Amino acid sequence: MSKPKMKKLRRPKAAPRPAVTVGKRPSTVVAFPAFPLVRGIRSIHVARGNEGSDAIVIQLAPHYTIVITGGAKPAVAMSYTHHGFVSEAFELNGQLEKVINVVRQHLPQLSTD
Repeated sequence: MSKPKMKKLRRPKAAPRPAVTVGKRPSTVVAFPAFPLVRGIRSIHVARGNEGSDAIVIQLAPHYTIVITGGAKPAVAMSYTHHGFVSEAFELNGQLEKVINVVRQHLPQLSTD
């Protein structure tokens, strides 16, 4: 009797590890390449400064960027090419909350709760 032919199983490919770049300046930048499973996110950069001013830069599509800064007064910046806004996000009823409320009031189809 001959052995039945068995299908050879393939191992799933491991997810690529993110590229890490450390700059020569006092700040450190960690860059992650495009995420194959998350469409629309082109890259994420984490920058760490000496004065506690950390920032996360998220590049969406070719012209859209979101920047979140840390430190004593965290802020959120959203931009499209050279147009955008920055709002502080460190207190209740602050700038970011006011921006969100304006969007909720004027564009209710975009709001989530």
